[in-house]
Amino acid sequence: MKGFRQVETPREQMILWSHSLEDAVAPDHPVRLFDQILKSDAFAEVFKDWRQEYVLTTGRPPFSPRDLSGLYLYGMLNRIRSSRQLEAACHNRLDVIWLMQGQTPDHSTIAAFVSDHARHLKKLFRQSIHLSMSAGLVTLAHVSVDGTKVEADAGRHSVRSQAWMEAESARLELAAAELEKEWAANEERETVLWSEQSPQSGPQSPQRRTAFEKKRAKLEAALASIKQRAATAEAQGSQPPRPIASLSDPEARVMPDKQGKSKPGYNAQIAVDSEAGIIVAQDLNDRPEDVGQLTPMLEAVKEQTGRLPDEASADSGYQSGGELAQLETIGVTGYLPDAGKNSGAVANHAQPTAAEAARADALAAAHAGATLSQEQWDVLPRTQKKIDKCAFTYQSESDTYRCPAGVSLPVLRHSSNQKSWGTAHRYQYGGSPACATCAHAADCCTHPAKGRTVNRDQFEPQRQRMRDRMATPQGQARYRLRRQTVEPRFGVIKAALGIRRLMRRGLAKAGTEFALICTALNFQVMFGHWSKVAPVLNPA
Repeated sequence: MKGFRQVETPREQMILWSHSLEDAVAPDHPVRLFDQILKSDAFAEVFKDWRQEYVLTTGRPPFSPRDLSGLYLYGMLNRIRSSRQLEAACHNRLDVIWLMQGQTPDHSTIAAFVSDHARHLKKLFRQSIHLSMSAGLVTLAHVSVDGTKVEADAGRHSVRSQAWMEAESARLELAAAELEKEWAANEERETVLWSEQSPQSGPQSPQRRTAFEKKRAKLEAALASIKQRAATAEAQGSQPPRPIASLSDPEARVMPDKQGKSKPGYNAQIAVDSEAGIIVAQDLNDRPEDVGQLTPMLEAVKEQTGRLPDEASADSGYQSGGELAQLETIGVTGYLPDAGKNSGAVANHAQPTAAEAARADALAAAHAGATLSQEQWDVLPRTQKKIDKCAFTYQSESDTYRCPAGVSLPVLRHSSNQKSWGTAHRYQYGGSPACATCAHAADCCTHPAKGRTVNRDQFEPQRQRMRDRMATPQGQARYRLRRQTVEPRFGVIKAALGIRRLMRRGLAKAGTEFALICTALNFQVMFGHWSKVAPVLNPA
């Protein structure tokens, strides 16, 4: 053994480096594909309109919007997100130096670019969709919608209650009055001191006043967000949210994540086409729940692409009677499991198991009014150990429900309440005295003496049609498309790109950041289908 490897090129040895950036990056490096897409005819019109907003006759020449937007998007794909990291990459990373052609913008210029050009940056997302459509990567045959919670740029400790904020605001008002008196009383004395001392050792009243005003502005913004959310909930007839807000980012909403921890964040929504996994719509909002966001996302798909998809799938968190009715109105075939049911309840195999087949046979016999055997009673679906509502049959002629034992359940009561989408009409069926003596009462009724009750609203026909569709092998297969479309996209965002927390505050700025993330992901998908993308970049 001769020892450790010796250094082949000592630091003191003179080396002739190539001065050509073209030689510094490998011919098959992804940055070359990225550069070709951004400089193609597909984005030419966007940057042409963008450049017209610049004043080029006075001052220092600005950086091209194509270069700075490319720096942001390429940085996203390489886990380089902050303006200081991007500034450093312009000096240290050969691929970034090649992309920027040696330009080195400072972090202030980079940070201000997104804030000043949010409208045009969002247009890049639309153009990435149009380019994908031209390449045949988007067909709109099936679109999957899903959402995830993304942390805001605010810590848990920045969250305060409305009562605390109001008390703190009152305290600040008293402190402000005292400071005003102090400054007024000392004005003459401070004037003398200023004339005798250097500016560095003078009074700090302006600085103290500025800090005081910033703190008061944060409190006012947080209180305004609490009141605005309460007013929105009241107008929609829904339960008012907790009167809390973050002082760092008042527009962020305190939401529970999958680990059950509540922290300020936003709800990120995406719609993904099943052909190649291109994101065809995106949104960032402060709503903690997904219900009510399916059809708006499909309308966003239409806005971006020019038409609605033929089919759409989403998990049970999106299902509501109103959403199902809207899907039928706009003519989109939906695939959604029952609300409140685990989305994993949809079979992950094409052929039903013996247990699933037996359950389906028992349900069919119950709906047909046949007398069930004990084996069929045992395999009927259950919710909280009681026979599920799906085993009951609605009879429209008499407006009653028939239970699996053949007992008719009439209407007991009717109620109405206001929802964000309109008025919900609910009907309760049951109260039959036959339940008390039924042999299966223990499996069906919580209180047999009071009888079994079944609830129904005006959207039950839409729900039943959805259940029937989801029970078919085709329905299960179409729903499983989510596993290869929308779910991997969030996996890439959070695991591969490391984006679990946004870096910009406020809904508008955070929304622009999320649009950039989705644009970068679409670029990445196009890299994987380069043989289809390359021919349409610069058509003759």
